[in-house]
Amino acid sequence: MDNSLSVNIITWNVATVQPPPPGKLATLFNMEADLIAIGLQEVKSQPADRVYASMYEDVWTSAIRGAMYKNDYVLVHSIRLVGILLSFFCKRSHLISIQNIETSYTRTGLKGYWGNKGAVSIRFNLMGSSICLVNSHLTPHDDNLQKRINDYYSIIDSQTFQSEKISSILDHDLVFWFGDLNFRLATNSFSSKEIINLLNSNDTEGLLLEDELNQVMFQNSAFTGFKESKISFKPTYKFIPESEQIYDEKRRPAWTDRIIHKIFVDSKKSYEEITCKNYQSHPDMNFSDHLPVSGLFHIKVKGGSVPQVSFDPISPWSSDSSAKIVYHLPANFEPSPYHWIAFFLEGFTSLNDYVTWQWVPGKHLTDRPGTYETEVSRGALRNPAKYVVAYMSEKSPYSILGISSTFEVTDLA
Repeated sequence: MDNSLSVNIITWNVATVQPPPPGKLATLFNMEADLIAIGLQEVKSQPADRVYASMYEDVWTSAIRGAMYKNDYVLVHSIRLVGILLSFFCKRSHLISIQNIETSYTRTGLKGYWGNKGAVSIRFNLMGSSICLVNSHLTPHDDNLQKRINDYYSIIDSQTFQSEKISSILDHDLVFWFGDLNFRLATNSFSSKEIINLLNSNDTEGLLLEDELNQVMFQNSAFTGFKESKISFKPTYKFIPESEQIYDEKRRPAWTDRIIHKIFVDSKKSYEEITCKNYQSHPDMNFSDHLPVSGLFHIKVKGGSVPQVSFDPISPWSSDSSAKIVYHLPANFEPSPYHWIAFFLEGFTSLNDYVTWQWVPGKHLTDRPGTYETEVSRGALRNPAKYVVAYMSEKSPYSILGISSTFEVTDLA
């Protein structure tokens, strides 16, 4: 199996605005990427919005799915902390390769009591390597550099994971950290008018020398070992919304929206690689006072295939009848009484979209080692359509351990 993959990372402070139309939203993404992660900040989070999101999918994740469904992406998982939202998608062909998914979050607002600032993360294993995605919204405003540094260490110290040999963000082989990091130009370096004048002359080099995040990484005050591709775009904050890139002179323009990455280094040879192929802002997405920023990365992982549960071909059956499904567990596979099988419509776009489910294991077929037969009760799938069956992990967030080929449930016999 090829151990080279492409990853598209997007960060955007949406300043409580509603999603743009799907066609417009789709321009943010590189639809050839194997994996896509989008981190949003300041998603509208009034009480009514939070109640709605607790019962239904939030409007932003729904809109993103709508923009991507034609390109065969599946939502693996999303996590939200007040206005901080991280959604992780992959091409359907990579679903079984993504295992051991975990999430975490950190509140840093109001000294850790409120989640208007902080971070959310999704970690997973992919073909022998561990990857962690972190979307954060750090303390804003000039003169708060030390608070942003403190936020970083609060996030690092508070987020823990249960995967073997991996207990923190920095233990992962590959880390992508992105979001509205809120780092500004050094205090007393340039006024707002001076910055805008330099930008009108396309002079960014002197400004970037005063960028706090660059200084912090260089001095190892925070984000030690992280790297960033060269910035070739103008500051992404703060614009007058829906203007033609007109900065609001009440704030000093700054590169607040960033994507940085890190490879774990130890005494052994590192197999992983990260190469940034494109790092850009999106000036045409001018709905917020921030512009979105995206990066396209090529990564190399350790490689290797993931043992998977396989299914015998499933014959069509009537929605008014029962059926039998036969599945085979790979060698050295340890089944759990909490494993389950999920029934999805063909072409599903989220792991949460299963139609029905049931526990495993089924009846052991003694003439076929490692093979089980489970019965689907009459009426379990009432709607005639094409479906697939997936063997699911025992812990939430769930991952797919095996998936069947498409089968059909017909109308009443």
